[in-house]
Amino acid sequence: MRFPFEPKFITGRFGTLSEYRRKHNLQSHSGVDWARPEGTPIPAIANGTIVLQQFSQVLGNVSVLRVMDKNKKLAYIGYCHLQKPGAEVGTKVKEGETVGFVGNTGSASSGPHLHMTVSREIKGVFGPTSVKEDPIAFVKANR
Repeated sequence: MRFPFEPKFITGRFGTLSEYRRKHNLQSHSGVDWARPEGTPIPAIANGTIVLQQFSQVLGNVSVLRVMDKNKKLAYIGYCHLQKPGAEVGTKVKEGETVGFVGNTGSASSGPHLHMTVSREIKGVFGPTSVKEDPIAFVKANR
């Protein structure tokens, strides 16, 4: 497994509670954000299958990649705020192949970036922080 982009581009970490989130009584951050220019191709973090593409009012255009961790357990990677998807539902992708393009869609987007989430259930991609895992820890544990 690999990170989609270098760590130096991270602008938001899983579980953090910014002053904005505190002030507006919001949950802690539910994924990891990488700031990249709009239209930048997003590589798959692992071999897997695109199992869902959906528009979410909050997360914008979302593609979900089903992967297996090193213990052979399923995980669902949400690629959120996409400009557009890079592969259709049912497509098997290899690590590094394009799964979408950086965008600025959805009400929670504050500029072009990738918001990546990890959950053990497909609906968890869209759920609260409490049903998600830290994407950084997930990638490091499955290298």
